[in-house]
Amino acid sequence: MTDRPSPAPPKAGSSSATASAGVRRPGLVSLVGAGPGDPGLVTRKAELRMRQADVILYDSLVSQAVMQLAGPRAELVARRDLLDGRQATINAFLIERARQGARVVRLKGGDPFVFGRGAEEAEALARAGIPFEVVPGVSAGIAVPAYAGIPVTHRALASDVTFITGHEDPEKEDSPIEWDRIVRTGGTLVMFMSVRRLEEVVAALSRAGASPRLPCAVIEWGTMPIQRTVDGALEEIVARVRDAGVDHPALFVAGKVVSLRHQIAWFDRRPLFGQRVLVTRARDQAPPLVEALREVGAGVIMLPVLAFQGPTDPSPLANILDALHKGERMDWAIFTSANGVHAFADALRRRRLDVRVLHGAKIACVGPVTAEAIAGLSLIADELPEESRADDLFRVVGGADGVRGKRFALFRAEVARNVLPDALRDAGGQVDIIPCYRTVLPPVEKDVAVRHVEMSTIVTFTSPSSVANLCRLLGDDANTLLASRVRACIGPITAQALTDRGLPPHVTAREYTSQGLVDALVDYSAPPTTQGYAVDGGAP
Repeated sequence: MTDRPSPAPPKAGSSSATASAGVRRPGLVSLVGAGPGDPGLVTRKAELRMRQADVILYDSLVSQAVMQLAGPRAELVARRDLLDGRQATINAFLIERARQGARVVRLKGGDPFVFGRGAEEAEALARAGIPFEVVPGVSAGIAVPAYAGIPVTHRALASDVTFITGHEDPEKEDSPIEWDRIVRTGGTLVMFMSVRRLEEVVAALSRAGASPRLPCAVIEWGTMPIQRTVDGALEEIVARVRDAGVDHPALFVAGKVVSLRHQIAWFDRRPLFGQRVLVTRARDQAPPLVEALREVGAGVIMLPVLAFQGPTDPSPLANILDALHKGERMDWAIFTSANGVHAFADALRRRRLDVRVLHGAKIACVGPVTAEAIAGLSLIADELPEESRADDLFRVVGGADGVRGKRFALFRAEVARNVLPDALRDAGGQVDIIPCYRTVLPPVEKDVAVRHVEMSTIVTFTSPSSVANLCRLLGDDANTLLASRVRACIGPITAQALTDRGLPPHVTAREYTSQGLVDALVDYSAPPTTQGYAVDGGAP
């Protein structure tokens, strides 16, 4: 063990001395770059600070998808809600909350030190003696052109790039922008917050000698599902942008590299680009579906209409585990969802037991996601039906000839269809139905649910409960709102629940997984191909 020197005693007025005197130690202010909008571009440290924060002060251009990364206890404060929203007010807010001992995140679009006024806030914090840190972010100046298929540098086309802002300090007497030098280098120009000054920017470049045919592009809402790119020569870009109705926030790019867009554009060519997909799945189950949707270009709107709690009566689960622990025989353990697997595992841990209680029993799972959850317990499913349906599960565990005299433990939701247990009993099997969890409706206001549906173009459903709960939230407006959206279901049972409400789905996945649902949506969105989905109704 290495000897370490004893720490020096704290000086008077230091944080240690202050703390010992009973005065609260100041918190930490993190000046965090949120990236340009796509939540996948948020750094790991930025996400960590958002989850740890007591207070998050965010700018209006920070996307809602990024804000969903905030921890559940964080107080979210929009800059526009801070009285006049001026910089001095922001600085005072950060200092005040930090002096109260809070962990404060100042969340900015892009990078805090690239036209983000982060340096001004850092200066104010330093003067006030407040501990702070800077968490750099992915700058829009690089990411937004990249998402439009425009590299800001290229070995054959541009060896340098110049970043300038369209919002200079209004107190400056003369602009320091050297338009002649920018044109002379032949490199790339990237201008932030420029769309409302586009005409004067183009005029300045023209006066400096830029070619009228210089390739240009204006990118609106870059990296977001509603990203839009208008390109053209310098002499025509103003008219094209005006005709397209492009507005703030937008980035202006000028240079030879813009000509590469038509060859290497990728983001806005994804199959679900421009679609806004409502995900109703429970928050902790949503990530695989959310990521699969974003991978194909969709914008995701989260509205969890499901949450899970323990069963109303926990005794059947406790009793079966105690019986198995004492050596009672069980021929089959059947799991109909990943939720059931997780609830089973939690119950084992609470009773200080492990998966050895299933010794001698075969395991059957209703689908690949459930089998994956079982694998997480270091178990392998003995049987997995090709399709996630009760009759297929009945068949793989023995069917009419192999069930008689066998004992089955069915770990499932508190409220579920009885097709499988009825079939097993009719065939002579003994069935213990073990409720492991129950599905509940999270606290969501009707106007919030209505607004989320109105923003979406596609609504996804992953269980009959998601159908029932969303319709319950929407109330009398349910059918009217959902009738004008593409309705997509993860499987036939969910599809039937929608059909029973007079809302037959447009898309039903053939593979009953998150990826299967996304594949079906991609096929549906790319006519005339009809592979990978089943159409039960016409497109709205």
